[in-house]
Amino acid sequence: MTVVRAMLAYIFWHRPYPDTERQRYEQAIVHFQNNLAGSKPPGFIGATSFQIEAVPWLSDLPGYEDWYLLDGTWAMDPLNAFAISGHVQAPHDGVAAMMEQGHGGLYAHAGGDCVPAPRSTMHWLSRPRGIQWQPAIEAVRGSCPQAQAWRRQMVLGPAAEFAVETPAEAEIDVPDGWQRRRVTRMRLPHALL
Repeated sequence: MTVVRAMLAYIFWHRPYPDTERQRYEQAIVHFQNNLAGSKPPGFIGATSFQIEAVPWLSDLPGYEDWYLLDGTWAMDPLNAFAISGHVQAPHDGVAAMMEQGHGGLYAHAGGDCVPAPRSTMHWLSRPRGIQWQPAIEAVRGSCPQAQAWRRQMVLGPAAEFAVETPAEAEIDVPDGWQRRRVTRMRLPHALL
C-alpha cells in the first residue's frame, strides 16, 4: 500500500520487563493494534510495530518501535481515546502491564513512499544548527531512492530530529557535520501496515 497524502506518525518506543516472554509481548502488541484498527479512530491510517536494536532512549537496551500513522495532529485525541476504551481497552491494558519503559514522539512525513519493509534500517539523523534541512534531506533520499524521511515535530520525543528508513541494510549518504545512529529493525509478523 502506497500512501501519498501528507501525514504524521506517532512513534512509540517501548520494552517489556526482563521476565516477560518475548513472543507473548509481541502477540499482545499485534492484538492491540488489530483491535485499534478495527475500531477505526477518526484520522487513523494504520499501525505497525518493529523489534529494534538497543537505542539510548530505551536505556541502551533493545525494544520495540510502534508506528501509528495519522491524517494530522487533530487525530491524536481520537487515537488516545479509542486506545483506552471499549473493546480496545483490554488489549491496551494487557500489553501496558508487561511494559517496563516507553517513550513517544511525533514525526511529520518529509518524503518517500510510506511502505514499511519487513526488515529495514532506521537512520536517526541530527543536523548542525543554522542550516536548511529540506535540501539536505532531499540529497539523503537521493542517495537511496527507496528511502522515506520523517521529521520530528516540536521536539516531541527522545529520538533525533530526522528518521530516514531504508529497506534491509541499504545505506544513505549523510551530509557533512550531521550525526547518525543506525538502528536495524524487523517488522513483527501479522503487523497491519
